[in-house]
Amino acid sequence: MTLAYASGFATLIFGGTLAPHSGQAVLAAIVGSCVTILVLSWRSSFVFAMGGPDSNPSAILAVTVAAIAAEIGRGAGGPESADLLPTVLLFLFIAASGCGLILYFLGQWHWGRYVRYIPYPVVGGFLVGTGFLLVSGGWKMLVGASPTHTTWPLVAAVPPLAWASAAVVAATLLVLMRVSKHFMVIPAVIFGAVLLFHAALALGGTNLAAAQASGLLLRPLSVGTWSQPFNLAWDHVRWDLIVAHANDFAAMTMVVVVTILLNATSLDHATGQDADFDRELKALGLANFLSGLSGGLVAVNSFNRSLLNLRAGANSPWAGRVCVALVLLLTLLAPGAVALLPKPVLTGLILYLGVSLLVQWLWDSRREMPRGDYLTMVAILAIVAGFGIVPGVLLGVVFSMVSFVVTFSRTSVVKHRFNGAARRSNVERPPQEMDWLRGHGEHLQGAVFQGYLFFGTATAVLDQLRDVPGKARVLLLDFWHVRGIDASSVMVMRKLLKLCADAKTQVVFTGVSLALRDKMLASGLDIARSPARHFPDLDRGLEWAEQTVLSEAIAQITLDQMLGGLTPAETATVARHFVAQTTAEGETFIRKGDAGDALFIVLKGRVSIQLVLTGSDFRKRLRTYGPGTIIGEMGFYSGAPRSADICADTTTELLRITRDSFAQLESEDPVLAGKLHRLVINALSSRLRTANEALSDLL
Repeated sequence: MTLAYASGFATLIFGGTLAPHSGQAVLAAIVGSCVTILVLSWRSSFVFAMGGPDSNPSAILAVTVAAIAAEIGRGAGGPESADLLPTVLLFLFIAASGCGLILYFLGQWHWGRYVRYIPYPVVGGFLVGTGFLLVSGGWKMLVGASPTHTTWPLVAAVPPLAWASAAVVAATLLVLMRVSKHFMVIPAVIFGAVLLFHAALALGGTNLAAAQASGLLLRPLSVGTWSQPFNLAWDHVRWDLIVAHANDFAAMTMVVVVTILLNATSLDHATGQDADFDRELKALGLANFLSGLSGGLVAVNSFNRSLLNLRAGANSPWAGRVCVALVLLLTLLAPGAVALLPKPVLTGLILYLGVSLLVQWLWDSRREMPRGDYLTMVAILAIVAGFGIVPGVLLGVVFSMVSFVVTFSRTSVVKHRFNGAARRSNVERPPQEMDWLRGHGEHLQGAVFQGYLFFGTATAVLDQLRDVPGKARVLLLDFWHVRGIDASSVMVMRKLLKLCADAKTQVVFTGVSLALRDKMLASGLDIARSPARHFPDLDRGLEWAEQTVLSEAIAQITLDQMLGGLTPAETATVARHFVAQTTAEGETFIRKGDAGDALFIVLKGRVSIQLVLTGSDFRKRLRTYGPGTIIGEMGFYSGAPRSADICADTTTELLRITRDSFAQLESEDPVLAGKLHRLVINALSSRLRTANEALSDLL
């Protein structure tokens, strides 16, 4: 199989005017195969792995080599120019070594996982385009010219045995491989086809010499013609043509990388062994680099040949090494044996590989791929057929980028919108303020962004928020879940700021990371100097926004107002059990672990419950309480120690009642104590309702 594949792909690459030199191409393919198999047996994560020249890179090399040969043929020396063979061979050797270096460093830098991010339709486009090139190359191997409307008359000159053999081999492999995936199908068909071909020659009275002269059999190998970079006639190398086809080299390298990773993934799934993609890239990189220096062709790992090796019983690297030894012995001691391989059988193998790719991606995947991806793949095929592999690859990447942008643009970056009635800060407010926020929540509008803000979504953001300026006093924009932003989105933010400034709506930015802030600054928006306010998180921004829209609300409350519904006498009785307390700004008057033996009412100022994270000085604000709120009730009723610190944000006036004083009130006036219990229960119910509303808004 190694000899068959090497000879087949070498003949594919050296077609047309290069056909007389196909023996040197076969030698180069054998050298590349042997070097690759040896390196894989040493460095691959699959010890049974086989490799060598393969369909995908060979299809591109065939097109490039044909173009170089055509350009040299139009020169003064014509097709017999002394520049032809050295230029073509050196391009192949440079392609192998250059591709090897790129593969090795991709693996060394652990970029294997990133290469797998190539869009699926582009990969499909690569492979279906390769299938077309293989079919085109097989036609050229058979007829002697590329398939165009002008080459149909040449079919009549092809011996019936040649086209019949190629067609039968291709059709048999295509049918059997769709019915059975057995590892012996391809070797059995190739071996049987070779025997039948020679039987047909014998029945037709054609000897081997006549068959070789008519192009039905390969020419015997001549080891003395083995070429490598160090014995080429460098003075006959057309460097301008090698440089001019650098784009073909880039396309081939991309296809090689994709092929290696696809084959490694297939082996991973078929064998259950974990593939190390970076290791495979480094192994194939080293193999190609050494292959190019040794006069070999570009090579990849082979799924079919590796699986054939494994299913035949190979479970150690010595299987591949023995294969290399046998191939080299045959090449050195019996070079004429290669001449027994019929070119039509090898052509049939090439045609099968091409048709199978076309069938797999154009027919089998038509119902599995989204319509846009499928059309992208078909477009790549059309471009490859009309203009070549490089334009097809570039167009595929462009199509995928456009498709990605369009698809991603349909995903809203506004995670959710809210107003002051549905979303509130962790500041505990008295019932009067809560009622006011519920009734006038539209004065505070907000939006929580997510993902990546870019030009595809920027306009949609502006359209969604255009109605806010003039209707709301505060517009709050949260960037906590934003991972990136581009210049177009920054321009939209600047325009939104202007609209809000004209409508006298205050903009508040929250959760803007340093990276986002730097990106905004680089795009001309300095939020520190803009009219917008900015806070580290949504909770702090909501607190400020609520205070802004509640600017006319009361800032102080009395016990009489707090105990609304009680008679003056009852209020006076309750007041005797409370103790007034003034706490200075920044003072922590309750600490975690303290006894929970008192309940507090905030009359003026503001306090916050803070949790100190273990092993850190950072304090996380859990909740803030303003005038008319009750704190400490959980520990007061449960008797459990305090679970967090409570400190005064400003100079705060409090009323405190201990558990003992409350018990005394209960003994003196149980009915009045029950009313006070009801007041606490109402406060807890209000908090629970607020939490439920916030949760409902998030869902």
